[in-house]
Amino acid sequence: MERGDHMSSSSAVDAFPGFVALDALSVLEGERPGTSVQLTEAYLSGQQRMLEAVDRPDVTDDRVDACRESRRVWGDLHVDIGSCTEGNLREASTRLRDLLRGLPEVRYLRSRYPETCFVVPEWLRTPGEIRYGARVYFFADEAPTPDEVLDRNIRAVLDESQGAFDRYLGSLHGYPECCVEYYAEARQSPDVESPEAGSVAALAEFVDEERVREGAPSSSSVAEILPGFFERPQSYAFFAHAFYPEPACDAARRTGVSIYETLVESLPEPLVRDYFRFNFGWSYLLERSARRRVGRAPEPGAFGREHALLYLPLQILLETGIY
Repeated sequence: MERGDHMSSSSAVDAFPGFVALDALSVLEGERPGTSVQLTEAYLSGQQRMLEAVDRPDVTDDRVDACRESRRVWGDLHVDIGSCTEGNLREASTRLRDLLRGLPEVRYLRSRYPETCFVVPEWLRTPGEIRYGARVYFFADEAPTPDEVLDRNIRAVLDESQGAFDRYLGSLHGYPECCVEYYAEARQSPDVESPEAGSVAALAEFVDEERVREGAPSSSSVAEILPGFFERPQSYAFFAHAFYPEPACDAARRTGVSIYETLVESLPEPLVRDYFRFNFGWSYLLERSARRRVGRAPEPGAFGREHALLYLPLQILLETGIY
């Protein structure tokens, strides 16, 4: 592939938030079959906050209003499925999917991605309740249908086999099979350390905890918070957002190195390095919140300035002069 082709691929996702754009770019470049992003309050509010903070004529009121409206609709969503039956889950899924398809953020992502993009509800069975969410998928070449993804999810909930759905998601995202098995098995075993904790522990020694504890790490760069991160080869295993590689996994490292080398062909290398740091930092903070039973996703900037900047659209990020 010629360099011009790489540049064309990166421009195809330049309207996406930076970390979503780099995930999607690895798919368009053939490094992974697909990727996805969860729709959450933190994801939507992070974009709105960063867009409101930049003074540029190409950041239109319409785009900011779309983020604001998406947050409003998302915050007002309430789904009651009653008893956990297949009929109830499918009926609730139909209602929820219709609402999600009309969400401004979903319409924005779907209209700007050149290949297959769709949104589906996501269900998770926990003790005493069925929790719901939403995930936007991005594929190139061969892609499953939204109904196939939803059917797999509903079957896993009914059969109480979350591990089966985790394995399916891992295959859709192109994660190494060993990492998928590690994650699925650890989640199912109450006697094993959580996969999130085990995944980030191998590189946790590089985190400058004092800066993170200060509560205002956005005054520091992510490189200052993670000094020496790339001295350990396992840093390349964090090649995707919200991916938890098996500790010391050589397959994940090799995949990450390949993705890293592909991304730097069309993007500034400092940005690609910050993307890998961002992926680790987000996972590190999320695991720490779960361990402390805080129950919320990391705020943009909680792991350094670049942790906030990567919520900006890729095109704007590249024109800020930082990269």
